[in-house]
Amino acid sequence: MDSGTGAGADGPNYVEATQKSLTVLRYLKEHGPATLSEIASGTDSAKSTVYRHLQTLEEAGYLVETDDGYRIGQLYLDYGIEAQRSHPLYEVGKPKVDALAEKVGEKVWLVVEENGYAVYLYLHSGEELYRSFTRVGYRGHLHAFSAGKAILAQMSKSEVNAIIDRRGLPAYTDQTITDPKTLFAELDRIRQQGYALHLNEAVDGGNAIGVPIQHEDGSPAGSICVAGPAHRLNESYLRDELSDLLLGTKNEIELSMRYEA
Repeated sequence: MDSGTGAGADGPNYVEATQKSLTVLRYLKEHGPATLSEIASGTDSAKSTVYRHLQTLEEAGYLVETDDGYRIGQLYLDYGIEAQRSHPLYEVGKPKVDALAEKVGEKVWLVVEENGYAVYLYLHSGEELYRSFTRVGYRGHLHAFSAGKAILAQMSKSEVNAIIDRRGLPAYTDQTITDPKTLFAELDRIRQQGYALHLNEAVDGGNAIGVPIQHEDGSPAGSICVAGPAHRLNESYLRDELSDLLLGTKNEIELSMRYEA
């Protein structure tokens, strides 16, 4: 499990029991519903240990035991809605994303950075149907997505290097940028043109364009992107038509952030 925690001079600076519970929860999110035996095997843990964590989590409402095994409880739906609505970019960005999606007829995402990942905060789908693996709440590596690259381009080199060191540059497809030098050259281009593209970089057959949402000091608050199938969102369409629409929406969101703060 990628905990993002480290060890200090006196030992780990995290609670081991909490880490184990989180490991169980993550396993169920990715593989559930699952039985006690499956969870123990999948997390490389003793059944007796996993059972105690399952009982504790179920009593607190985080898990539910069903005929098919344990699954994530609906309590997380309440947490998820609160996490979404409490983000400062959500309320100001949502109506602008809705309007852009109705105009272009494609999926429009509101994306933020958290703990070195791109987090998909909000989605409005236009009339064109396109099923993708991303969803509200999805966390992906910043370098593989237009929305993520738009955010990275507004960070300092040291900040980007810190994210690379922590999260790596894994390949999603054979077009994903996996070399730091190539990535920094790409980020330079994004800053110059004002928008980022991913062309078959996050998923084969899928393209997207993203622009950063910035605070007054230029630091990234998040990004918005339009995503769809490559045959519909080809590179020339992204650059020649959607870029201006996205940049206009970016300006509207940034003005709203400034005057509604």
